Amino acid sequence: MELTKEKHGKYLVVQASGRLDASWADFFTDALSGYILEGNHQLIIDATGISFLSSAGIRSLLTIDRKLDAVSGSFRIIHAQPLIANTLSMTGFKSWLAAEIPDEISAAVQKQPDGLFGETEIYTLDPEAGLSFSLEADWKPWQVFEQARVKRLAFPHAMFALGIGGEADPGESPADHFGDFLAIEGQVIFQPPAEKARPDFLLAEKEFVPELSLLQALCCRGAMSHLVRFAPAVDPGHFDISGISGMVLGITKSEAAAFVLLAEIEGLVGANLIRSPGIKTRSGNIPFPEIRDWISFTGERAFHGKMALIFGIIDRTESRWKEDLLSQLPSNPAISGHFHAAVFHDLPIPNGKLDLLENVTRLFNGPAPLALLHLVDDYRPLTGLGQSAFIRGACWCSAIKVGKEEAL
Repeated sequence: MELTKEKHGKYLVVQASGRLDASWADFFTDALSGYILEGNHQLIIDATGISFLSSAGIRSLLTIDRKLDAVSGSFRIIHAQPLIANTLSMTGFKSWLAAEIPDEISAAVQKQPDGLFGETEIYTLDPEAGLSFSLEADWKPWQVFEQARVKRLAFPHAMFALGIGGEADPGESPADHFGDFLAIEGQVIFQPPAEKARPDFLLAEKEFVPELSLLQALCCRGAMSHLVRFAPAVDPGHFDISGISGMVLGITKSEAAAFVLLAEIEGLVGANLIRSPGIKTRSGNIPFPEIRDWISFTGERAFHGKMALIFGIIDRTESRWKEDLLSQLPSNPAISGHFHAAVFHDLPIPNGKLDLLENVTRLFNGPAPLALLHLVDDYRPLTGLGQSAFIRGACWCSAIKVGKEEAL
């Protein structure tokens, strides 16, 4: 089977030639699933060249239809040969058939590139919305653990947080269990501090509100004011974390902001704790190479093609509040930030205006997260991996309006 594609406004027209049978069904499914992940949610199959359709082929078409339905997309088949059209009608899938390309396809206009950020859509969710910041637990690398400074905190909806925390088993010392964590809209992911450990998670359901014991926690409460949809103007293309940070500060017209990013990964650069800071017996930085006994670093740009859920806090002022909490981005020294990223299997993102809670919940209703990373900007000469970057996605953001100075 051969596939060719052509973009017409919001529609992707795929011309298919050959037999859609057991030998080619997986190829067809994989190819069209890839188109959907690229953000093409209005698919038209030009079946002029399809000479045979088996039950395996129908199953493949049904898989594509379901994936598009999950992202509020559409799926139609045009120019089907009589044998193919009869097969679909007799098996209950007549609704897939259309006589021609939709009339509006000739009038549709593609989005125009928007400089650095390719194709963008900006939605104002609430121009009055904002976030308050609080430092709920203030451990800084690499202080000695003090039980008195540990804080127990619940994470309801409308709360966003990142830092170091954990959930110890009854009877065990919490000092052994502190690792990286991320909390978004009542969904909490935490990384046990052990090599090859998979991240665990707690979800707000009915009356249950997740809680963690915290060593360090940077928290924001409130609502997001804007949603930005972005996609590359050319293929291949990508958007790095410092560029997204600058975009957020520009859109929110602020000096400090926070954002939630749901995006397809080009490559992540980061690290995670593999030993709990709570067991460190003396204050002071840990030199290289001993630091590798405490932190695992990505040895290469990781998780290409997977989905990232990220919470980030950024600032471009000279204020002391960010000292030891936000790190200057070597790729954009005017901005300092702190970012935690949870990695999931690939998942199509619906087009248009999106609800944050709905889409975060949908992500957690799928396969379990693969990893949790503290993102770093690795600009070491010659050997550095650069910064994390993304292919396309959605970014909810808002200005931090109160609280940062009180964090001192």
